[in-house]
Amino acid sequence: MTDWRDIPSLAALRAFEAAVRCGSLSAAARELNVTHAAIAGHVRGLEGFFATTLLRRAGQGMDPTPEGALLARGLSESFDILTAACHDLRDRGRARPISVTTTPTFAEYWLMPRLSAFWAQHPDIGVTINPSPDVLDLRRDGHDLAIRYGEGDWPDLQSEPLLTGDFVIVAAPNLAARLRPARLETLADHYWLMSENRAEEEHLCRALGREVGALRVYTLATNGMVLSALRAGMGLGLQNRVLIQPELELGRLAVVAPLELNNVGYHIVTRADAVSVGLNRFRKWLLGRPDTSEYAWGP
Repeated sequence: MTDWRDIPSLAALRAFEAAVRCGSLSAAARELNVTHAAIAGHVRGLEGFFATTLLRRAGQGMDPTPEGALLARGLSESFDILTAACHDLRDRGRARPISVTTTPTFAEYWLMPRLSAFWAQHPDIGVTINPSPDVLDLRRDGHDLAIRYGEGDWPDLQSEPLLTGDFVIVAAPNLAARLRPARLETLADHYWLMSENRAEEEHLCRALGREVGALRVYTLATNGMVLSALRAGMGLGLQNRVLIQPELELGRLAVVAPLELNNVGYHIVTRADAVSVGLNRFRKWLLGRPDTSEYAWGP
């Protein structure tokens, strides 16, 4: 239980956070529509409460001391959580699109070819897709659901496996034909192609019996560029079989060897407190793994 005697006034904390974020007392006063003296008074009150200096003058502005920076970080994170909670509560009373973040590769090769099926079944539920290679903070960035690559062990989040375990080592058809059949130890000596985040490297090295960093890796900006380089015969790659099924069906890539990676792959990730009818329907639709035969990839 919170003991409010241990916490200064919220008005003072709000003023201090604004002063640090804006870089000056005057800018914070303009943002909060109060006087410069009011902001200065709040800061002095906090410094008295904590018995330490929190801000120091720096040129025309103010910089936090180490103690002030620590307090400002905590306040910024707490205000982000408070804002998200208010948005969640407000949004429960009105319809809004589900915000989904995922990797550009997953969005292009798996989600977008199937999304029309969801809209056909649920025309009243909007979905916005934010394709990003970065792991975004669901609460801070306002997303309802993420589809992330990994082992499903993200703290303080709920995760369910979507496409996991079924990985293949792939290459251009001519190169794959030369390498099959091959021992994994032999394949480890070839060049490998990975995107910048190299998310698969640790799992691949473990399966090949090599230390992380021991493989010869060409790093490219995106997985789309990796697939293009693989088609050109520049090396080997590790990909989820379902995700690149169009490439395999069209003969642009070929399997060199399967590689089972238990629990590794794409997971549906949500916040424990994110609840809505639309979100639950979208999550269940994802878990149903829509049949790709309805959405044929043409040449």
